[in-house]
Amino acid sequence: MPLKKLNIRGAAAITTAGGQVVFPVKDTHTLIQAAGYLKHVRGQQNSELVFFRGESKIYPTLPPTAFRGITTKRGQSSAVQRINKAITHFSRPLAATESYAHEALLQHYGLKTTWIDLVDNIWVALWFACHQARSAGPCGEYLHFERRVPRTDVTGKAYVLLVGADAVAPDPAKPGLYVGRNTELIDLRVAAPSVFVRPHAQHGLLMRMKGNQTQRPTDYSPQIRGVLEIDLSDALEWLGNSTALSTHSLFPPPAYDNGYSTLLQAYFPGEKNVGCIQHIGA
Repeated sequence: MPLKKLNIRGAAAITTAGGQVVFPVKDTHTLIQAAGYLKHVRGQQNSELVFFRGESKIYPTLPPTAFRGITTKRGQSSAVQRINKAITHFSRPLAATESYAHEALLQHYGLKTTWIDLVDNIWVALWFACHQARSAGPCGEYLHFERRVPRTDVTGKAYVLLVGADAVAPDPAKPGLYVGRNTELIDLRVAAPSVFVRPHAQHGLLMRMKGNQTQRPTDYSPQIRGVLEIDLSDALEWLGNSTALSTHSLFPPPAYDNGYSTLLQAYFPGEKNVGCIQHIGA
């Protein structure tokens, strides 16, 4: 594992009991260097692109929201059918967006899909690691983010996953989509028009594993290439109180995000196992 070779100012990676390679980070310079290390190494080998995902703790698996709690092929098939049915409800607001981007775009705004969210900005990833999402409503339609408090937090740590995608060759017929042997990656900043502001605000991409012709994996954790571990108190201090890294900026309200507004006006009722277009409290 390349991350185990990294040593910065005496910091060295450790391997958890679950097999994850974790690199402790104590200052912002180490954070930037460690975050960029695998981007460089994997990119030089032309084998993978590496992106970030912020988490409040290390989980044993990394399932997409559509497959959480699903263990059978039949359950997976039903989940995909539910997603496809939900997508048809948004044909009008998504008319200017190519169909290959529809599912990933709706994931970004609250639906439960086969994609997982990644970002291409270490500070945005760290923001997500330092905030806890809280939802209310039958399908979680009302969402807000609470800043984690080191004094009362269970882990006292912020984690940034380094996630690899072997999808390095762009599909010329589908701008923003990259397909590899094991993964698909979509950059919504390219694939969707800029009236959808949220993907641009978050430097947002999405990834999913391909699997075989009949079934996609339900756990994407094999794509995790390492984990950066930061003391929560340090992470919060580094982020500070910048308005550029706030709920209001990272989740622009519909008055600023016209694409978000049109999705809300589609009046999708939502379901517990499908999700909904969420109302974000800022």
